[in-house]
Amino acid sequence: MYLGKADVNTFEKGAGREFLVSNGQGGYGFSTVVGANTRREHGLLVVRKDRSALSTVLVSKVEETLFTRGKKYQLSTNQYKDVVYPDGFRYIQEYESYPLPSTLFVIHSTLLKKTVFMPRDSQSTVIRYELLASPESVQIEIRPLCAHRGVSTVNRKDTLGDAFQAEIRDRVMSVNGNGFQSHIYGTHGEWEYKPLWFENVFYAQDECGQQDRLEDLWSPGVLALDMSEGDIVYLVAGSDPVTMEPDALERMGRETIQWIKNRTHDSRIVEKAQFTSELLQSAMHCFAKDTEGKPAILTGYPSARESARDTFVSLPGLSITSGKIETAVRILENWLERSKCNNGIMPSEIDPATGKCSTTAVDCGLWFIYAVDKVAEAAESIELVERWWQDLKALVERYMKPVPELDLRCDTDGLLSVSSDNPQRHWMNGSVNGKPVVSRKGKLVEVNSLWYYALRKMEHFSELLGDADAQKTFGDLAESVRESFVKVFWSDKGYLKDWVDGENVDDALRCNQILAVSLPVSPLDPELGRSITETCWRELYTTYGLRTLDARHDKYKGRCEGRIDQREKARFRGMAWPWLLGQFITAFLKFNPDRQDLAWCFVRPFKAHIRHGCLGGIAQNFDGSMPYCAHGDALSAMSVGEILRVIDEDLQKERSV
Repeated sequence: MYLGKADVNTFEKGAGREFLVSNGQGGYGFSTVVGANTRREHGLLVVRKDRSALSTVLVSKVEETLFTRGKKYQLSTNQYKDVVYPDGFRYIQEYESYPLPSTLFVIHSTLLKKTVFMPRDSQSTVIRYELLASPESVQIEIRPLCAHRGVSTVNRKDTLGDAFQAEIRDRVMSVNGNGFQSHIYGTHGEWEYKPLWFENVFYAQDECGQQDRLEDLWSPGVLALDMSEGDIVYLVAGSDPVTMEPDALERMGRETIQWIKNRTHDSRIVEKAQFTSELLQSAMHCFAKDTEGKPAILTGYPSARESARDTFVSLPGLSITSGKIETAVRILENWLERSKCNNGIMPSEIDPATGKCSTTAVDCGLWFIYAVDKVAEAAESIELVERWWQDLKALVERYMKPVPELDLRCDTDGLLSVSSDNPQRHWMNGSVNGKPVVSRKGKLVEVNSLWYYALRKMEHFSELLGDADAQKTFGDLAESVRESFVKVFWSDKGYLKDWVDGENVDDALRCNQILAVSLPVSPLDPELGRSITETCWRELYTTYGLRTLDARHDKYKGRCEGRIDQREKARFRGMAWPWLLGQFITAFLKFNPDRQDLAWCFVRPFKAHIRHGCLGGIAQNFDGSMPYCAHGDALSAMSVGEILRVIDEDLQKERSV
């Protein structure tokens, strides 16, 4: 992806575009293309200390100042509480994201190229400076800004006191503070210890209170060096001291480029549309290693958590489309082992503070069956199911019994029912002041859609494996669910109720019902499925996803704006989610197989979106009303995964007009 002068010639344009590099271990470098950090999670070096699930911002960024012809040019850009200073974005002529994020600064006839990358499996970030052209030698000062904190907090000078210290040894500036260490190494130049606080850095994209968006960053000193035309200088920021010769770092850069190119080498969809290669590159950032060093899928950036639902929904799009079938198998195997150690219940996520499993959501085990089915189908082999058969049976049979940990039971009509309105039991898990944003209780439409699908799949697997008893058990229960589903959920308004709890019913028009149509096996006849799909298209579809609530509802809140509690309410009372758009497109094409042209119209807006926000990625959610701004994770595994899946499974090659 290439950005020219017109794309970055104002602070708003440049700061609205983010780049991301990652190391495959959960570590990353994340900032804007102009170098100004606009989120507390932004940082040049963000790592997982001791492989815990909690990410730590060690080095926030570096400030660069260039001296030539007797003048001083500050190449950096920062936003403070009341001002943008300095405004180095004015000197950016172009930015390229592939194969490595690179920025070209032009000052008269001086051209300086800056490239950023993270070597694979290394807790370090490397910056490469190359002076492409200059009529005379130049001087450069590089000043690192350190944070040494968790990604969810900010530092304030008045509470830290003398928390930071630094020492210089062998061209390495080592910083201690807040219980963390960072080390910055330069291949050339001399360090000078000149401590300085940068106060009131403003994180405009943080969706929190005004005061919580301000941070004070500590800088230990300056690396001063001279460069002549053709010179190359490296700066390495790491959690451990690194001293490498330029040739070794140059080789490391080439290896990183090759690794990046190889990541999409086995993809089967790169020819389907022009922007799939950018989506695939973004998808690779979502792969990492868990606390035990096993492969995992992260929720996205900047959240970078491990969530079962996010993993199983996004896995077909992230793994299968990129040819990573074996990686997908290992990820599923890891989660299956976690469920076996959790009384047969699939955990919901890994606690970011402790690295331990937490169990809160009822649908994770059902989404696991979905992911297993997709991977087995892609591998064109039943061997995977056969290998896990006893564990899969135990996982699904667990739903047939009461699960007190999840307030869950299987009723006499075969449907699953949740006895509490705890929002953590389902995906619409927002709460404000201890109360759910969307109160849902009893029989939930998407949970029972997944339940029917899982039972039918288990019936099918039983038949293939010759397990007659299991086939009858799962088949009989699936038939009971099918008969009950329409009776319980169908509304005479032409769509499905969102939840039913005895006499209490919520027939608000919500996006959850699309799963009753989009999943490979549906409890609905075609006439009802078509009615639901058309209703969702007419009332819930927006440019970037399905709204979580009908815009005519009196509780509709389509834009993420205002107070924090109002922003939280908007997430599930009107905002649109791209992962549901993938499910909608699948449902749409079931009834309109000859309208591939319209299906591509649903997908194509992301071609423009990936040039904003996190470049190449798709955000977690969007406003449900104009101007459809992006929110949540700038790069969401579920969003990217579902758009890749639907392109792979349901769409033919895009035709040029």
